[in-house]
Amino acid sequence: MNTFPLYIIELSKVNSTNEYAIDLLKSQDIPEGTVIWALEQYAGKGQGNKTWESEPGKNLTFTLILHPDFLPPEKQFFLNEAVALGVLDFAGSFISNKKISLKWPNDIYASNYKLGGMLINNIISGMIFETSIIGIGLNINQTEYSQLIPNPVSLKLLIQDDIELRSALIRLCQLVEFRYRQLQNADFKNLQDDYCKNLLGYDSWRNYLTRDQVMEGKIAGVTENGRLLVQNKELQIQEFDHHQIEFLF
Repeated sequence: MNTFPLYIIELSKVNSTNEYAIDLLKSQDIPEGTVIWALEQYAGKGQGNKTWESEPGKNLTFTLILHPDFLPPEKQFFLNEAVALGVLDFAGSFISNKKISLKWPNDIYASNYKLGGMLINNIISGMIFETSIIGIGLNINQTEYSQLIPNPVSLKLLIQDDIELRSALIRLCQLVEFRYRQLQNADFKNLQDDYCKNLLGYDSWRNYLTRDQVMEGKIAGVTENGRLLVQNKELQIQEFDHHQIEFLF
């Protein structure tokens, strides 16, 4: 039985749903499966110092709160994999003629165009994985974007049809929950296999920028702690942390 979303806190406007969730957790206990959904974010966050642009009322910008206390902190990247796969499953349910993939570590792509992404804040106390604050942004009905954004796309641009946001939100959360239950059942191998085979660039040669040099390589997988494994032309496997390697399109 699906239980996500357990509750939906709907906001007309907020700076960031992740920031709202962090503040809320300081003052009260929030049940697992709670979703904070904003129709407009005016300071949505991306990876690092990046921001997330979203036209009000057009896309899904929300935060899902989980309490994965069953998961050892050293295995926290498996949670990243589970959530990313749930979002991938959702996007793939709309698009049959486009290649949907995951751009490591947590972006959703249709061919070479960015459809969405995630920002995960984990709260760990000692050896207990207390809470995960999972921000998800997915382009749904927006059709025009700032020229400063290099390669955006939305589901509407891909399928030429509007999507009702609330039902899409519920469906997305249900698919994330399915992958989360895999995680609860310690199905690490299948999660990692599914994550790796759906990575953009997996087992195919393409160009990357690393250490200010262009490198031709193919993704061979990820480590359990989330480092990217790339094979070069000399058949050597190199490991990369986030920001050490850039995909070239």
